[in-house]
Amino acid sequence: MVSVLNVFRRTQFIEYVLSKVGGRMVLLYPLRPFLHITPRLLIAVSFTVLGCKSGAPSEAASSPSNTPFTPSAPNQYDSWRQIADSLTLSRQQAILQRLLYAAEKEGWGGAVRYCHTAAETLTFYRSPQFYVQRVALYHRNPRNALADSLDRAAYNHFRQTGKTESFIVEAKEGTLRYYRPIYIPMVQCLKCHGKREDLDGQALAEIRKRYPGDKAIGFSLGDLRGMWKVEIYP
Repeated sequence: MVSVLNVFRRTQFIEYVLSKVGGRMVLLYPLRPFLHITPRLLIAVSFTVLGCKSGAPSEAASSPSNTPFTPSAPNQYDSWRQIADSLTLSRQQAILQRLLYAAEKEGWGGAVRYCHTAAETLTFYRSPQFYVQRVALYHRNPRNALADSLDRAAYNHFRQTGKTESFIVEAKEGTLRYYRPIYIPMVQCLKCHGKREDLDGQALAEIRKRYPGDKAIGFSLGDLRGMWKVEIYP
């Protein structure tokens, strides 16, 4: 039985870590769902949401684009950027919570099954002002492929610099586009995305069964896995 003090400390820890990304406060989901996760997995969720900040990622892939790329100035569109941070971080938090819970209960094969059946509902979101999705050069779901030269330039920017700060650029026809990188920060990620020696056997079997065109393996710690992308219609 988990004591009241341990629950309080666990909640304090996850609230503190998840509430600070790049020094800014972000909108959080309620923390009560995390209380059934073990402390080890709780720490894993926290560091995955924050991302790896210990230098540039290793090269899991060659550069997809050499297009010159300049993110917006830090204060330009800052209110839109904070909203997009909240939209993407809350979704990433929810996905990781449920994914790690599935792995704890059903193994990493169960985590892959969860991703296949449920995660897509959280990674795609559309409203009159926003369209949210995840994109990657080496994707598992073809819907997550890089769509255009701007996607490729943003991916290349993060891959070369290792930066964790989100940014917004002006896109065509009066729209804005937001990007935030997703790095591989912990060994648990390699169970489903690592090199052959790191992959979990049950996870690999499920990946081959459910994603025959999968490109999302072969990564190492610190590699750029993909990006959150938000189309904004001011």
